[in-house]
Amino acid sequence: MKKAVSIKADPHNYRLHPEANKRIIRKSLEDLGAGRSIVIDKEDCIIAGNGVYEEAQALGLPVRVVESDGSELIVVKRTDLATEDERRRLLAFADNHTSDTSAFDTDMVIEAFTPAQLEAWEFAVDISPESDAFAGQGGEADADAGYTQKVESPIYEPTGERPGTEELYNMDRYEELVREIEQSDAEEGVKEFLRMAAARHIVFDYGRIAEFYAHADKETQRLMEDSALVIIDYNRAVELGYVKLKTELLELRREDYPDE
Repeated sequence: MKKAVSIKADPHNYRLHPEANKRIIRKSLEDLGAGRSIVIDKEDCIIAGNGVYEEAQALGLPVRVVESDGSELIVVKRTDLATEDERRRLLAFADNHTSDTSAFDTDMVIEAFTPAQLEAWEFAVDISPESDAFAGQGGEADADAGYTQKVESPIYEPTGERPGTEELYNMDRYEELVREIEQSDAEEGVKEFLRMAAARHIVFDYGRIAEFYAHADKETQRLMEDSALVIIDYNRAVELGYVKLKTELLELRREDYPDE
């Protein structure tokens, strides 16, 4: 006898389900039938599968509950699908694609878990000025806003050959500006200031810098960290000015490429 159950949505769902995600889930259920099962707790509240359950309910699909204490893996066997069936291939595709069309509610995740917990699960969040981490006025990072909890410190390991130092930066624009400054009639004090300002147009290749860092000795690595060329600890990166530097670089790029 099937046990009647009233399943409740998770009040702390960490996943966002935009309309595109809902459409794909519904199409998958309509065209291919149910694939993965969902998970509920002992109080019948959804742990995983909120989006699937919502669309399944809208379609009127019946629900069967299989009780488990988590000590075994419950496998759903689709008796209507064979390995070479087209619908089977489509179901495998749809199962993966639905995840691509949803996203984490980052603010809720950050509020619910400590940085140590997120690091243990290798959960990282973008620190670019376009992200929510930059919550201060004028798009600048607010050091008191708690956004440091949103970042996982990267691990730098060699992935290829050590790049040469000349590959780490591009000075073309800087040198062009310096030539213009030197040819100008500006006072020497003004020229000195403009030369310093022109240094902002030196372009750093942070991908190659990270590779160079991974190959470097300890002393060189420390000097690169002090220069905010790599992030080892986010609080340290804020202290050294990496976040502000990145903001300035992006602003400069917008000035040079306003149509991007």
